[in-house]
Amino acid sequence: MKKGYATSVSVIAFALMLFGTISADAQWRSKTHDVYEALTGVNITIDGDVADWDGILEAVTGTDGKPFTGVKLEINKPFQEHDGGKWKDSNDHETSIMMVWEPATFYIGLIVTDDTHENAANSGWNGDAFQLAFEMTGKRKPGLPILLYNFALGGNGDLVIHNETPGGAGVLDDDVEIVRDEGAKKTYYEVRLTPKELGIKGGKFTAGTEFGVGICVNDGDKGAGQDGQKGWSGWYTHSIVFGKNPENTGLVKLSATQLAVDPKGKLTTTWGTLKSAK
Repeated sequence: MKKGYATSVSVIAFALMLFGTISADAQWRSKTHDVYEALTGVNITIDGDVADWDGILEAVTGTDGKPFTGVKLEINKPFQEHDGGKWKDSNDHETSIMMVWEPATFYIGLIVTDDTHENAANSGWNGDAFQLAFEMTGKRKPGLPILLYNFALGGNGDLVIHNETPGGAGVLDDDVEIVRDEGAKKTYYEVRLTPKELGIKGGKFTAGTEFGVGICVNDGDKGAGQDGQKGWSGWYTHSIVFGKNPENTGLVKLSATQLAVDPKGKLTTTWGTLKSAK
């Protein structure tokens, strides 16, 4: 075999191997939490009080039966350190994710455990902040349009909303609430979006609708050079960081299942579970 030919074969083989590695990373899927079955029939008020969400976190789980709390990211850990950031454990930073819907509204609620709240930059990403991505076809393939919203509670106490929605409507202040509970070391995020804001045809959400979602909750800590974006937790964060990648979103399915309540008004289990038990 000629030397030049051998070299060419080696280069091609390496390129194919590299492309395969990149493709595999781009198409990464969680083995347990790839799909979120969003419930309906829940009355949510955007006020930062997550009592409205009681029972949701326990009712919607991955295939392993565990809730969408501390879900492992593409690096096989629940938190990705960045730019010199240091993560200790779930008390340092951890995100719990809840989503529900009704025909006129899609809701997202987050409970973020965080030992400090830092957003001196008053930024939608550079510090403690919530970045949200949508791929509305549900196909989750490269090159598809992606919508991005950024939300944060600035260090000055102001609500930060940054819409990156080409051709879409922007989220308004009364559609978002962020409350920091310093005593509990938790930050609560509530967001509602309309069919118009997400480009839903027919002007309403319906059971069976599917779309891609990425959730990146950035973390900053005060002092010792830990302010700003020093890492993140969430769900399919690589749809937002390291480029805007629609193929790296998780899949949300709007379910017709409703959360059941007992006569005292306490949330118990899902109607779907009750029906299957009969």
